[in-house]
Amino acid sequence: MEKSSQKITPKFQNFTETFKFCAFGMALANVYPNSNNIRERLFIVVCIVMFCGVQLFWFSSYTVNCLLNLDIFNLSRNITLWVIVLLYFFKTLYAIKYTEFYASILETISNDNLKANNMEEDYQQIYETYLKKSKTGEMVWLFLPIILSSQFPIIPAIMMIMENFKSDSPEKIMVHEMDMVYVEDIQYTSPFFEIYFAYNITQCIFLSPIFTGFDGSFCIAANHLCLKLKLMAYKVRRAFVNSNNSVQLKMKIREAIIDHQEALKFYKTLSEFFGPWLLVLFLVASLSVSFSLYQIRVNIMMHEINPKYVIFMASCVIHIYVPCVYASNVTKVADEVALDLYCVPWESCPNHRIAKLLIIMIARSQQSMIFCGKGLVNYNMGLFISLMQSAYSFYTLITS
Repeated sequence: MEKSSQKITPKFQNFTETFKFCAFGMALANVYPNSNNIRERLFIVVCIVMFCGVQLFWFSSYTVNCLLNLDIFNLSRNITLWVIVLLYFFKTLYAIKYTEFYASILETISNDNLKANNMEEDYQQIYETYLKKSKTGEMVWLFLPIILSSQFPIIPAIMMIMENFKSDSPEKIMVHEMDMVYVEDIQYTSPFFEIYFAYNITQCIFLSPIFTGFDGSFCIAANHLCLKLKLMAYKVRRAFVNSNNSVQLKMKIREAIIDHQEALKFYKTLSEFFGPWLLVLFLVASLSVSFSLYQIRVNIMMHEINPKYVIFMASCVIHIYVPCVYASNVTKVADEVALDLYCVPWESCPNHRIAKLLIIMIARSQQSMIFCGKGLVNYNMGLFISLMQSAYSFYTLITS
């Protein structure tokens, strides 16, 4: 009698299966690192640019007109949106250009997750703790882009519905109010207005996935680095506690040293790949927060509160806050590793060679792990506070 065989799903799976929303966002945004379809992904990006070309033309011409006319309020509205558009192009083209680099990061996470299935229960508990933190970062970058992008069409739609109840000739409100050259006379007439409104909604859909995929992957990768460091330190402690003799202890310490070297290599890879993005994010977030504050101030002076600007402001703050949190966690965990290694029961081992190996590990652990934006800005909570202060100073400058 043949026994029915069932496929057992492993407890820990690869990157795509573990972080489905992030991987799906990468796929939709054409940044999932696959070296076999780079040309196809570039072709899709070109098609998106061509599809949005009319909107980009109107948007660009209106921004230039605002600049020439010194219309600061509308110029600030446009700049905040240009930030999102430019981030989209930068992250998309950057991820495609460095596909192999990006793929190595995801491959490392996948391989480590699969190896965890063969680890003992206490190791797996550490894994589960840090996977929850990674999934928290994933969910932040799932909901934040959806909320930010959806409010552009939703708020005008709600306002127009309310106008229909109040007035016989309701005012029409665009997704983004602007003067559209060559069509000023018909931009609020049917069916042009309705077609253009739907056209803008598709562009919101194009922009959201890149943030879910690319920004979410940074949080996942940074937290995975914390996991690798904690597992390494725990392995050293277990080695001193459970080893039966010096030979066994020495072998386990060498395994931990290899794990430590892999963690340091992973940190270097993350720093090199995400460094340019972190610098660009710092620059555009500063502009976005400052101009959003200005827009809120103008609305308050007009005795109005536009929820669109408030939501955009909050999204910009969270956009810079979350990477600072995950980068700070890496620095904190890395600083704790040296103390964790020192606190293992090394005094119970009389072998001087093992003590020297431990000393070398402690010395290497004293090098701080700080994520930098191309060496110009260090990502930590101090940077977040400094950015908020700088944004407010710029806000006072443009309102003076």
